Amino acid sequence: MIDAFRLRLPLKQPYENALGTLSHLDAILYRVVAEDGREGWGEACPVAGYSPETPDEAWDATRAILPQMVRDAVEGQAAVDRLTATHPFVASALNEAMADLSGLFDDAWNKVRNQPIELLGTVNTLDPDAAPEVALSLIEAGYRTLKVKVGYQPVRDAERVRNISAVLGDGVRMRIDANQGYDVDDALAFARAVPPDHVEVFEQPVHQEDWGGISSVAEQSPLPIMLDESIYSEDDIRRAATIAGVAAIKLKMSKAGGPVQLRSQIALCRELSLDVVIGNGVASDLGCYHEALLQAVFGLDRAGEMNGFTKPLTSVLSSPLQLDGPNLFVPQVAVPKVARDLVADLATDTATGRLETTR
Repeated sequence: MIDAFRLRLPLKQPYENALGTLSHLDAILYRVVAEDGREGWGEACPVAGYSPETPDEAWDATRAILPQMVRDAVEGQAAVDRLTATHPFVASALNEAMADLSGLFDDAWNKVRNQPIELLGTVNTLDPDAAPEVALSLIEAGYRTLKVKVGYQPVRDAERVRNISAVLGDGVRMRIDANQGYDVDDALAFARAVPPDHVEVFEQPVHQEDWGGISSVAEQSPLPIMLDESIYSEDDIRRAATIAGVAAIKLKMSKAGGPVQLRSQIALCRELSLDVVIGNGVASDLGCYHEALLQAVFGLDRAGEMNGFTKPLTSVLSSPLQLDGPNLFVPQVAVPKVARDLVADLATDTATGRLETTR
């Protein structure tokens, strides 16, 4: 069996970035059930303007693919693989569920359940005067990597970053994320107006499809560039590696095609001497839990961004993730499982098919 649950998860407070403001997450959870009763879960959380598919398009694709998976598991998997090109969030979540069913995440949990997983902290204010105090409170809590959202007004954004930089001590870095919000001129004006000392990377300064603009910014910016929204496939990674000034790649399981594909993309980045950051800041605790395990198992040393679970009011896991300052700990009592009854109650729509499996 495979079930799909469409959820609308309200956030504790609005989440703002250059793409817009979110008040809730549109999530689709997938449950794959084997004949012996074992379950695997995956999550898609598409965001209009970020993911290629909108939430409605993701749900339509979900309903369309379930009949194919009912008819034949092999053909169904082939259909999922084809879907990666047009609806990567849906395809990734289905592959995540299948990997969960296979025991991949259980194995990872057994390896890292006593290991803290470092996350970054977000300076969640656009006020240049208030930002330093927020940054200092995060540093006091133990955070050593800070996320700063820009991409609005380059002059005011630069003022805010300068104010934050002025209070940072040794060993603290900023990951500055424009979320495609600038054009080339504004991106360069911003990059030249901030001190580079504490800047880890300047993330996705211009539109994801503007590769010419990306090249112009990367080649002239005094800040190292990290690409996020531009990166889905291994071809995208190879293209990024040819651009002088692109130093890092932001990867997400939801864009890669699933956990196995994410592992391949990480290996490719390392081969091409590109630094890697992973993590989804817009996801429930299911997707964040799985990404946190992969962060630890793959041995990534940059602070993870799988902090989306801190935003919704409701957890979908039966055992919540534990956060102590920047350190994420997975629950010790058992491998966390999805709270099935809660998810069913939260669902605004559902779809079901029967999946043949050889396991």
